[in-house]
Amino acid sequence: MQRVFVDSIDWERVVLIINGHVEPAGSPEPVRLHLEDTRTGLTIRIPDAVPAADGTFTVRFKIMQANELMPLDVGEWMLFADDGSRREPVAMAADFSLDVVGYPGMFTSVYRYWVFPAREPMTGQFCLAVNYRGVIPPVPETPFEAIKMSLAKNLRQLRQDAYQVVYGVFRALVPKNGKRILFTSDSRDHLSGNLLHIHDRMVERGLDLEYKLMGAFKGSIADKRGFLDKFTFAAKLAVADVVIMDDYHPMTYKVNYDPGVRRIQVWHASGAFKTVGYSRIGKPGGPNPFSPGHKNYTHAIVAAEHDVPFYAEAYGIPEERVFPTGIPRLDLFFDEDYKAKTRDLVYETVPQIRDRYVILFAPTFRGEGPRDAYYDYDQLDLAALYALCEEMDAVVVFKMHPFVIEPLTIPAQYADRFIDATRSREINEFLMVADLAITDYSSLVFEYSILDRPMLFFAYDLEEYISTRDFYEPFEEFVPGRIVRTFGEMLEAIRSREFEQEKVHVFAQTHLGHLGQLEGGSTDRVIDQLILGLDEA
Repeated sequence: MQRVFVDSIDWERVVLIINGHVEPAGSPEPVRLHLEDTRTGLTIRIPDAVPAADGTFTVRFKIMQANELMPLDVGEWMLFADDGSRREPVAMAADFSLDVVGYPGMFTSVYRYWVFPAREPMTGQFCLAVNYRGVIPPVPETPFEAIKMSLAKNLRQLRQDAYQVVYGVFRALVPKNGKRILFTSDSRDHLSGNLLHIHDRMVERGLDLEYKLMGAFKGSIADKRGFLDKFTFAAKLAVADVVIMDDYHPMTYKVNYDPGVRRIQVWHASGAFKTVGYSRIGKPGGPNPFSPGHKNYTHAIVAAEHDVPFYAEAYGIPEERVFPTGIPRLDLFFDEDYKAKTRDLVYETVPQIRDRYVILFAPTFRGEGPRDAYYDYDQLDLAALYALCEEMDAVVVFKMHPFVIEPLTIPAQYADRFIDATRSREINEFLMVADLAITDYSSLVFEYSILDRPMLFFAYDLEEYISTRDFYEPFEEFVPGRIVRTFGEMLEAIRSREFEQEKVHVFAQTHLGHLGQLEGGSTDRVIDQLILGLDEA
């Protein structure tokens, strides 16, 4: 066997990148690698490496999906190369070095999980030391507080046990018939977005006559389900043959499904931009590395092949469970009648925007989620923006993220050219009438790129956002438009019409051009391929 060495390691979010070389170089044989737990002897296969002509190789290893979709467990893991009949330890190269300052393998922001490379003292073998200490529990300040916390914990467990019992009873009593489809959301109180488009298209095709279409919704992410609602949901979930969800949905992760039940995630975003799910481990608000959330999806949709590895990483599932069908709710962007009717409706509802230059200002939120979401309104110079609107005969439609707690206050003297549409209409409707979209880290870039119109990216806090949230691809290389860092720079870009619009078409082709997606048809692909499984027949 050739000798195998690790020269260096890198991290790309939760993916460990091992750079190495073989001696002697020149063999076309792939390097087979595995990790072994020094305590239990458990073996974890990692991807094979194919050395280049000079003997160097690179391996990408998904640490968070190492063992049955769970992270590498606590312990010391030794790296070996093997040829099927024998194994040899993989050594650290003599010049291997590690900068421990800011080392990205320490995912300790919340849950204190870290993966640290080490050299076995006797053999020089490369190994990974894994540790995990979970979350530091709060310490009660008084005996009364301790009793209160204990009772709350016991009550949560009681509700969870009752939920499991109801699910188990209905699962046992109601046999699957392949005809029950459950549409559900834990952040919306009605059918909307991708769920709505899939449901309505199934009805349009007459599939509701053959299948029972059920619904189960909740007011918002922050709301809690009522006692009765929780068990009604358990019953619907237990009898469903197909479960279609559009967001993080904790109650769907806490049960054991029959093998044939399809769990389809139709996430509301149209592409991979800012990190979500397990890609955020170690970031504020990121998940527990050992959480089961997302990992039971049998199918997940993405806009294009380009996004498959990012979504697989975010959900903690294999790439073969992620399907580039396209995004159902984007089909309307290719329906000329719909677009015309939508523009007419918006003009009728908001008449002051007709025949004016329409600027849509739609940033995302800051903070960890709906309980602390905010936007820094001090960044906005409304007086200067209003003066520019008068100069250009423009209007600005403000569409703040629905998570943002504090609403935008528009002074009465600006009301003729500033419209707060945060609570009023779907953002897609305003995309149809906007001449320019200003955002920052919002996924609306995918939808708006279909219309081939200009965008500006007001990224006043880019470095902070990267440190707390991050992106799948470098922001500066990803966004299809000009980046501005100050409000004054943004106003000047609007005035001069310098938007770098040439980036938009290339972006749309890269992120939405799969399978003729830029012509529509995504909803039918989801129905036929994933819900009905016609391609498997």
